[in-house]
Amino acid sequence: QPSFPPAELETLKREEVAALEEGRSDPRSIAVRALGRYDNPYPAGDGRYTPTLDEAIKQFQTPGVDALKSFHQRFYGGAAAEIAIVGDFDAPNVKAQLERLFAEWKSPSAFTRVPDPLVAKRANAMPIETPDKANAFLTGSTTFALNDRDPDYPAFLIANYLLGGSTNSRLWNRVRQKEGLSYGIGSSFRASSFEPNGSINVSAIFAPQNLQPLRTAVQEELKRAVTDGYSAAEVEDGKRAMLQERKLSRTQDAGLADALMQQAYLGRTFAFSGDVDAAIAGLTPEAVNAAVRKYMQPDSFAFVFAGDFAKTRK
Repeated sequence: QPSFPPAELETLKREEVAALEEGRSDPRSIAVRALGRYDNPYPAGDGRYTPTLDEAIKQFQTPGVDALKSFHQRFYGGAAAEIAIVGDFDAPNVKAQLERLFAEWKSPSAFTRVPDPLVAKRANAMPIETPDKANAFLTGSTTFALNDRDPDYPAFLIANYLLGGSTNSRLWNRVRQKEGLSYGIGSSFRASSFEPNGSINVSAIFAPQNLQPLRTAVQEELKRAVTDGYSAAEVEDGKRAMLQERKLSRTQDAGLADALMQQAYLGRTFAFSGDVDAAIAGLTPEAVNAAVRKYMQPDSFAFVFAGDFAKTRK
């Protein structure tokens, strides 16, 4: 039952706009937004659209108290909500209290999930100048038809972990440790639980003068993962480390609550996680390398580089 006090709304607007304005010259913010906008097929107003910075600022500045109240009345409700609680508590009493508080809280608008189909971005390398910034930022991604129910999903989890998912990965060891070209580098893998829509992202913080050797090193490691694959020792070490991390995440209350809430939304239990663990444990180097070659094309990445590169050419 929010009251939407006008003074607090204006304070929140100022805070959010100030945070966005700070990103106007920040290489990371600029690069991430540019990549989100690149080859984005959705129109302004669609939740999957990535707005320009000025558009994002206007979105925060525009709504007034009446608009917020109207939106809350139309869309907020508990009928399609999930809640997970982890800890020492009286489950029957908590459940009864939740039902008393929220059972009748329903929205006039029924929940409908917004589809998130695969969008393939064209391969590209886009430099953006951010004058007078000491550090530069790289971000790049590619997409492929894979979701987390696909038999290849566990294999690609390990493939990404070995590529850039840890501080013992190929990207980290080559770019950060061996050649000293970045302050930090890594890769992340995301796969939808619905559509066949997977992506891998590479990001790095680096000195602007290292742009060209960094680009070369990243591209060479992407290609080496496909052409050479991963050794049996790498795969075994990666499997052991990832399984330990997954096990550890299930000993922490916050991680458990997040997992339980997501499972409630998806209609799953920890049996799904157990199946993924078992699949990871049984992976062979051949299976991991086959997944890499099937889904990751090194020349298909769209990269954005943001930094003060002009000074390095003087």
